Amino acid sequence: MSGGIGTAVHVPFFAARDGRRAVETRYVDGLPQIVAWNLTTGQRRQVTTAPLGAETAAIEPDGHGLWWFDGAPGGQGRWLRGPFEGGHPRPALDGVPAGRMHGLAFDPRSGLAGVGVGVADSSRYYLGRPGERARLVAEEPGYAAVVGLAPGGRLLATAGDPAGPAAVRLWSPASGVLVDAIPGAAGDGDGGAVWALGFRPDLTTARPELLLVLERAGRYTLAFWRQGEGIRTHGPGSALDFDTEITACWYGPGRTALVQQDRAGRSRLLRADLDRGTTAVLPTPEGTIIDFSCAPDRTVHCLWSRDGEPPRSLICHPESMESAEHPESPERPGRSVTASRGTAPGGTTGSRRHELWTRRPYGQIHSFVASPPGRRAGHRPWPTVFLVHGGPHTHDRDAYDARTEALVQAGFTVVRTNYRGSTGYGPRWRDDFGHRVGLAQLEDLAAVRGHLIDAGVSEPGRTGLCGYSWGGYLTLLAMGVQPRLWDVGLAVAPVADYTAAYRATTPALREVDDRLFDGTPEQVPHRYRAACPMTYVGRVRGPLFLAASADDEKCPPEQIERYLAALRRRSVPHRVRWLGGGHDVGRDPAGHAAAWAAMVRYADDTLRASPRTADRRNSGRTGSHHPIHHTEERSTP
Repeated sequence: MSGGIGTAVHVPFFAARDGRRAVETRYVDGLPQIVAWNLTTGQRRQVTTAPLGAETAAIEPDGHGLWWFDGAPGGQGRWLRGPFEGGHPRPALDGVPAGRMHGLAFDPRSGLAGVGVGVADSSRYYLGRPGERARLVAEEPGYAAVVGLAPGGRLLATAGDPAGPAAVRLWSPASGVLVDAIPGAAGDGDGGAVWALGFRPDLTTARPELLLVLERAGRYTLAFWRQGEGIRTHGPGSALDFDTEITACWYGPGRTALVQQDRAGRSRLLRADLDRGTTAVLPTPEGTIIDFSCAPDRTVHCLWSRDGEPPRSLICHPESMESAEHPESPERPGRSVTASRGTAPGGTTGSRRHELWTRRPYGQIHSFVASPPGRRAGHRPWPTVFLVHGGPHTHDRDAYDARTEALVQAGFTVVRTNYRGSTGYGPRWRDDFGHRVGLAQLEDLAAVRGHLIDAGVSEPGRTGLCGYSWGGYLTLLAMGVQPRLWDVGLAVAPVADYTAAYRATTPALREVDDRLFDGTPEQVPHRYRAACPMTYVGRVRGPLFLAASADDEKCPPEQIERYLAALRRRSVPHRVRWLGGGHDVGRDPAGHAAAWAAMVRYADDTLRASPRTADRRNSGRTGSHHPIHHTEERSTP
């Protein structure tokens, strides 16, 4: 075992009946590994030594056993269980096949565990006691995940498409019968979606209660479902009604919950009373709550960050409305983020940070911008790289980003834009772009680029794109749809051929695409063609740097190889690096670090050229005179 247990990847999760024991995910020698934490002694013990890392873990309610998902690079795997005090791991539940992880839930009263497993194109749900043989409760086609097990093991809750006809299903573990289903429209014909967040753990009556978030009429409402009574909510206009995305968990006894709200790239924590319909804001520093969990003593553990400042642990006391540094954190949060400031501790020294709002007829596009200190020789702007987030339903935030710091240190202005489809700006911004998948997002990126050029922050001929996963997809799409705007594209694990990727990816991602496009490639082929980078590959001028994994289940390699073959036929300048570890960057940190360093050099070689030189380069269709030609490299973990 390595002794170098490092910083937290996630917040700790505590044993519900023994708050002195917790499980964490922490970096050990650059890889995420599972760690047992004894709060009585303060000691931490490294549990896993997985060569590709292990990130998802849980602890049994009595604290006797730790669970972690032992996954292969392609996403397939199984839950393992090891004693908290140490010992040889074994399958957490016998009789459960290997597959994709589709959720896990414990019941503190009965000691039962419910596990979801994705096998082929179906979801299977198993129930059993830790270390013993489990039985199959139910199976259904498509993607759904276990989200809760009611006290006493009376009901098993699973969640599928939040906007679908059965967003939440309630199963009887005893009989495997479907007891109830909550549709995405919550049964009111108002559209929207429903997310299930877990059963109330302290309830001992015969009517389990399930915490919910409802999307209705452009807002998000905290509510709960009670067996035999349906959904109960205070409705529009209450303090439990929010204009941007929220998540929540039960907090202590009674109908009290902790709520995290994401808004315009920042977040806050609130304590909510579901009976009274009231909320109180916890005094956390301005920035982003990356993750949070509740301990049995009712303290709240947070992983917090802000732009330029690495994540650190905080402990909040909602009962006293106080927050403090975790004992392991050496620093207290400094001043809050402002419109323009120097870097916080841990960031790039002297760098300049500001936020940009770009007005468009359909709304304002929000971006975070970071630049090196001062101006370049001759008062020219620094070359600019747009770091394009994936998802699309996530967002860039006021939080530390190691790639931003590395690029600023290398002499680039870095732009992180929350294009349409991003969360944190309400349902309309997230969904209302007419199924113009990719194209609407490119319009937003182009508008921000134009705004920065007009403001003198950037200049034509020296702006590039860099993205991972769906961000890599947007990078490839932009290089074909807007070839005159972007001077280099850096794409990691991208979607390159949308229809081919759809057919080979996971059921969960196919359902995401079904919602984005409002149909399958067979039902709306014109929408997939319009959104596909392969459609525009004939217009790509390059240069491009692509990094991908040969065992990526989410963005499969075959569709990327088709795109690369098209680039080679046209002699478009590009470089390729094949990685290990599947879709997860953390499973091959050395390979991804080497690829990242190569990408930064590649961007530097391209964007350091003068705009006039870049314009001459872009005038040729093949780019054969550009110094960067096609190369292919392979990296293994």
